[in-house]
Amino acid sequence: MHRVKSKSIVKLLVAIALIASSHLVCLGQTAPLRVYLPNLAEENWSFLKDQTKKVDFWDPLKYISLGAEDRFLTLAGEIRFRPEGFRIRGVGDIPSTRDGYFLQRYLLGADFHFSPRFRVYTEIQSGLINGKLNSPRPTDKNSLDMHQAFFEWKEKPRDDREFTLRVGRQELTIGSSRLISASPGLNVKRSFDGVSLGLKAGGWRVEGGLARLVGLSQGVFDDSPDHEQTFWGVAATRKSPRFKQGQLGFYYLGLDRARSTYAQGIGGEQRHTLGAKWSGSGARLDLNYDAIFQWGSFSGASVRAWAFSTETGYRISQRHWKPRLSVRADIASGDKDRADPRLQAFNPLFPGNSYAGAIGLLGPTNLTDLTPALVMVPHPRVVLILECPSYWRTSLQDGVYATDLRLLIPPSAGQGRYVGTNPGIAPVWQVTRHITLQGAITRFFSGGFLKSTFVANGFAFYSFSFVYRF
Repeated sequence: MHRVKSKSIVKLLVAIALIASSHLVCLGQTAPLRVYLPNLAEENWSFLKDQTKKVDFWDPLKYISLGAEDRFLTLAGEIRFRPEGFRIRGVGDIPSTRDGYFLQRYLLGADFHFSPRFRVYTEIQSGLINGKLNSPRPTDKNSLDMHQAFFEWKEKPRDDREFTLRVGRQELTIGSSRLISASPGLNVKRSFDGVSLGLKAGGWRVEGGLARLVGLSQGVFDDSPDHEQTFWGVAATRKSPRFKQGQLGFYYLGLDRARSTYAQGIGGEQRHTLGAKWSGSGARLDLNYDAIFQWGSFSGASVRAWAFSTETGYRISQRHWKPRLSVRADIASGDKDRADPRLQAFNPLFPGNSYAGAIGLLGPTNLTDLTPALVMVPHPRVVLILECPSYWRTSLQDGVYATDLRLLIPPSAGQGRYVGTNPGIAPVWQVTRHITLQGAITRFFSGGFLKSTFVANGFAFYSFSFVYRF
């Protein structure tokens, strides 16, 4: 009965989405620029105060006047359906393993603007999963809970200066998105309970925050801050030199975690991260670099770790599919000796997918990777991504980790540095302003380090996402 209801809900929502999109096409009008962002709280629909600009099906919900001048309500949402599947090829007498499951995510936000200075934002999230998954992940299911709930105070004494204060539950992006992210690729997005500050002045933007990660429970409105994980940080960024678009930035991030797990063992951890980032985009060349150093303590012993992440791309042509070639090269430290209490394993903190590429399945800890990629635009609404990452262990004394720092393969599982290569393809089709279709297919070819493990013959992975935003 539950599956029947889920299928019916899916069909109904897809029908509503298509009707709304067809209504927009039938209008035949040129609408103002509209941007639907991964974080719904960052969207600004105040331009719809001008009634003549309301031409989209959902515009009546994007600006609902609350009577007084500059007082309005914006409703926003996202629906994502995502079937995924794994097939791990059998080894010897062990048969192949197949996982097939259906992920659903629903987001609904309400943005109350009481004045140009003050607003209250709330957003609920529901993440559901149906089907077979042999190794469930904590981010697969969260029946219904408050994803964001904060008030914001904004002061703008001059056009080039602005101060923002947010208090409550929120998504954070302080410093590098490689380290602090809501991780929208997960079925249940990440958020924090705390306070954040933002200041714009003299061409610089300074951001800071103190917060606790929101712990996930699978029930209804039962998520609470994880008192075993406290995060703080500050970052300063400005426009990138030499590029019209991009940023140059420096950041410090701190983490106090009561329980961390590495190949060396389990223990309390306090980690300090100092980093510099440089991103830029020109007519043809683009780049995104991060240099990171970490220190602190783990189970009473010292921590020294580092990482360097790069992606450099070149647009071959602005015509005929606009091909862009790129190379991503990352290296992050691993532990050098499990018998030595000192730890050298890199901690990615609360990462998104930036380390792993379009499809990537592995975390950066103790990993060196090289990823050539080709991006093509066969149609203004279609992007085709082809990539072929290869992975090696940075340290032979440490294992392979997931993006959330779970130890996937211990160092004792095999020999050598080479972990494997997983070529993949990821098409993205922006069907309408509201509908995005995205797929991913990859085949992992195991290297020497994995030849004695359950994935010795590699595995295949696929996903398909239907996303509707309003």
